[in-house]
Amino acid sequence: MKSGVVTALSFVAIAMGGLFLVSTLSNPSLDVFILARDLGLSLSALATGIAAPLLHRKFTSDEEGRQPNN
Repeated sequence: MKSGVVTALSFVAIAMGGLFLVSTLSNPSLDVFILARDLGLSLSALATGIAAPLLHRKFTSDEEGRQPNN
């Protein structure tokens, strides 16, 4: 259940970051600081969407291995 939620939210983050990146690159701002902010936000959304399932898988597999069998 939790991995499905993480996967769904990561797909949303990747989609939003990709759309924001395309929007920023297709109509860039003339102000350098606004352009840097928009690019930073879109790249961080993409990075979060890619890293979240990988980190979730890594840390949940460690927790499952530590639980004793009843």
